[in-house]
Amino acid sequence: MLTIRARILILAGLFFLLLGFSLTNYYLIFLGIFCVLSTVISIPLFEYSVDMKDIEFERTLDKEKVFANDFLHVTVKLRNIGKRSYEFIEVHDIYPENFILALGENWIDTRLDTGQEIEFSYVLMAKNRGAYNLGPIQVIIRDRLGFHFESSKVRNITEIIVYPSYEDVRRMKAFASRRRQGLMFGTHATRQKGYGSEFYGIRPYITADEYRRIDWKATARTGKHMVREFESEKNIRFLILLDASSSMSRGKIEEDKLEYSIRASVLLANLAQERRDSIGLLIFSDKMHYYLPPKPGRDNFFKILDNLSKVQASGKKVLYEAMDFAVKRLPKSSFFFLLTDMEDIKDEFLKAIQLARSYDHNIIIISPFGPWFEARPEELRPVDIALTQAIAEELWEKRMTTIRSLARLEVSVINVSPADYFPTIISEFLKAKRKGMGLI
Repeated sequence: MLTIRARILILAGLFFLLLGFSLTNYYLIFLGIFCVLSTVISIPLFEYSVDMKDIEFERTLDKEKVFANDFLHVTVKLRNIGKRSYEFIEVHDIYPENFILALGENWIDTRLDTGQEIEFSYVLMAKNRGAYNLGPIQVIIRDRLGFHFESSKVRNITEIIVYPSYEDVRRMKAFASRRRQGLMFGTHATRQKGYGSEFYGIRPYITADEYRRIDWKATARTGKHMVREFESEKNIRFLILLDASSSMSRGKIEEDKLEYSIRASVLLANLAQERRDSIGLLIFSDKMHYYLPPKPGRDNFFKILDNLSKVQASGKKVLYEAMDFAVKRLPKSSFFFLLTDMEDIKDEFLKAIQLARSYDHNIIIISPFGPWFEARPEELRPVDIALTQAIAEELWEKRMTTIRSLARLEVSVINVSPADYFPTIISEFLKAKRKGMGLI
């Protein structure tokens, strides 16, 4: 292909030709012919000297899965395996639009001799969760005079998974450290009478007790056979039910109800895996998008992160099918965290909760209230504020009617705003641990 310099030269040649013919000036005609031919004749010579297959590329990342707002180091190597040297070669490594180039350059302009290997590197910052492709690589080779160039895109693709932000977890850990972590978390273990190592109490002996459990000192003191009891720590089974319907995406991008709910789910999953509780995930809207049964361990935590990173709001809210799906796959006495905005709901919403309660599951609904997420007073005009308040009052009345109906089923609903969503999640998790809901 012709560069801008070559096009200008051809236009100049045509101008000299026209001017030479009009003035019958052979010098101008000769100059015009020279300008045109010098660019046109060299085209086949340049194309013959260039072979994109001579250039090999290799891209390496310091990690292929990264949290939002964290950094990713990218290194690109180019190698000339052909018999020709390229004096002017330009390489651009294309990255997704919503990544930020934090350090270095994602391109290089260099000379590449036969057998030579050159590398360049740069640092990206991932802004938003999701699955992205790094690449392709664009290659531009120019001739020595700058008249011609050959451009091609090499399909060298690397998939990157961007997890939801881990910043909330870091802040929680920093806060726990300041409060001597045991003070915040250690006192909330779930304990039951059993065969543990910590003393619980003494009670009268019954025939079902093992003989070796008799406390002879207490027996001698009371004149009756007494048994020593111990307490054992139990783990909890949690299931996060995440509403991914269209109504959850209303609001400011990256700050809507769905994004806050995803970040809250990350907090819950991290809390559970650190305490060896079983944590699972069900993402639903008008269909089941993903289900992971509750299991303990860090591997399960990262499976949850993988799928939370890919969630996209779509469809209507169909809770009954989701709840029916969950109760058929889980034993009794699990603890359900339902994260939903409770908007656009029908009678089946209450039926879904009744179904879960009939299987003896404990349920708490953490509900982001739409107007608190969707409209910021400082961004609205007075007329818009009045309209927003009227809509909010109507939604609030509908919500309170539903909440009163759920209270009769012994199901708590907590309305949350952006300011108190994460503290509420942590608080409710710790309450569930203390009460021993959903014991394994």
